[in-house]
Amino acid sequence: MMDTARLRELGLKVKEEPSGTEVVLDLEAASLVNPITKDFITDITFQVVGDRLIPIAPAAVVGMTPILLSAIDAAEEMQVLLLDTFSDHVFHLQRRSEELQLLGLPADVDPQSLELSTLVKEGHLSVRLVADRQGNFRIAEAVRGGEDLPTAAGHIIELSEFRERAALTGYLAALFGEPVARAPSVAGAGPVRFVEIVEKFGPQALVPPRSSLELLAQLQVDGKAYRFAAARIAGRTFRGLLAGTRGKVWAGRFELDEFPGVVRMVADLLKVAPEAVRLVGPDAPQE
Repeated sequence: MMDTARLRELGLKVKEEPSGTEVVLDLEAASLVNPITKDFITDITFQVVGDRLIPIAPAAVVGMTPILLSAIDAAEEMQVLLLDTFSDHVFHLQRRSEELQLLGLPADVDPQSLELSTLVKEGHLSVRLVADRQGNFRIAEAVRGGEDLPTAAGHIIELSEFRERAALTGYLAALFGEPVARAPSVAGAGPVRFVEIVEKFGPQALVPPRSSLELLAQLQVDGKAYRFAAARIAGRTFRGLLAGTRGKVWAGRFELDEFPGVVRMVADLLKVAPEAVRLVGPDAPQE
């Protein structure tokens, strides 16, 4: 149990609650300001857990990095650390909000908790992404046709890897097994196969170093439909996703030089023989 005398030496007010020991730090200079409401944050309440002080109030500081008491010698140090941590959060809040706006997505910020979220829609699928204090987006909720989808809850989304909104919506659709919308029957609207690219441009054609590149392969494995999607992050590094009718099977990064090919990788992931994996065309049934 933490020595309460040590806590008081740091200028903290100690109080015992049913949930455990809590301490309150008065911010003398009122240096923390809510960037949305412009209100000053004059005190912060922490839950004491071992050697850590975990911010629990007000809502604008919940989720910030805990403070290690062993690393603090004076109340002034704690205030400086809090200011730096809070400033980092505001920076990530602004940075991620701008990224969402560039993708044409709403940047919704709760004025009290400063929680940043956005809603991404694709077909009948709606996915809510929420950012933590470090600016990392996670899937908080997914709904299809009014029904909650628990699959992949908490899955991390690195927003900077998606240069266009369509890339993000396509990734989420594959993650949750959302059927791909059929393109309208108009000139130039059909799918492009890579064999056509090779035939027209030749095998020596290059993809410029900074160009985006996305690929989609549809497969059948033991009568079940799967999709393998890949998108270039940078250089020869790709982000991959294997999804079935029930949602994500695997997601991760891979280097092109180490990639064994779609069939081999899917076979390894599903633990089946490569002969059981069959690549199919875009008109094959998806469910």
